[in-house]
Amino acid sequence: MAIEKWSEQMIRKRTAADESASPGRKRIAVTSATLQRGAEYPAGTLRITYVSGVDGAEDWALFLPGDGRQTTIVYLHGSFASADQIFTRKDIRQFWLAKIIEGRHPLLSVNLRGTSYMSPAATEDMTDLLDYCRGELGCDRFVLLGGSGGASSAMAYAVLHPDRIHGVIAMGACDILGRLEFARNSGQPVLQKLVAAVFAAYGGAPEDKPDLYRARSVLAHPEKLTMPFVLTMGEDDRLIPVAEARKVARAMKETRSFVYHEIPHGDHDAALWVDVDLETLQIRQ
Repeated sequence: MAIEKWSEQMIRKRTAADESASPGRKRIAVTSATLQRGAEYPAGTLRITYVSGVDGAEDWALFLPGDGRQTTIVYLHGSFASADQIFTRKDIRQFWLAKIIEGRHPLLSVNLRGTSYMSPAATEDMTDLLDYCRGELGCDRFVLLGGSGGASSAMAYAVLHPDRIHGVIAMGACDILGRLEFARNSGQPVLQKLVAAVFAAYGGAPEDKPDLYRARSVLAHPEKLTMPFVLTMGEDDRLIPVAEARKVARAMKETRSFVYHEIPHGDHDAALWVDVDLETLQIRQ
């Protein structure tokens, strides 16, 4: 399903959702939007700083203007990185940032409280950032793009707010509950660190906050992801079991707009380099 068709089908639902979402709650307060300096950043890149409406926490995002008629790409960074990852990590910059610039897509790269895996506070901030970009920066359609932890966050947000999102490109990921269960039982220090960060952001483990985690689970709510959705995965990923990604593929197999692409013998990073068309969300052969 093309993004334009999805947009036409969902615009009325999205408007209704915007009008009814959390009435009366405080929104983010943008405190500055200044040019980002540095050789890694294309001319015109803005650093947007804001104060969260949830708890007053300060955070930031980066915005690169493009053609407002094009889909805005929302980049969600990987675990223990930040919003500048798509600009400062050379391989991601050369592959994804170059594709975004070539297609004249606006780019919003979000920080969202570090490694929080779309915790409740991060979810509220994300919604406010999208509303800010729609109202102040001329953005309309949003495709979420993320690898690893960023992909987990992208899928979680799409499950929570499918009417706000027009597509998902998730690279090297699985359902949030499967990811955390594998990580907490792993002896790898980086995965233990990941679990501690996510549990702290949620205020507890899945058994302590079952409703919060389940609300963000693709496997619990596959019917919500009817927008174009691409999931890529390396067969030999050592940080996320490929079997967990295949569970998502099986749950989504009846959804015509879903594409699962597995890279034979690919490692964790192999999932990042699949050539996905940013307008159609079709994989280029």
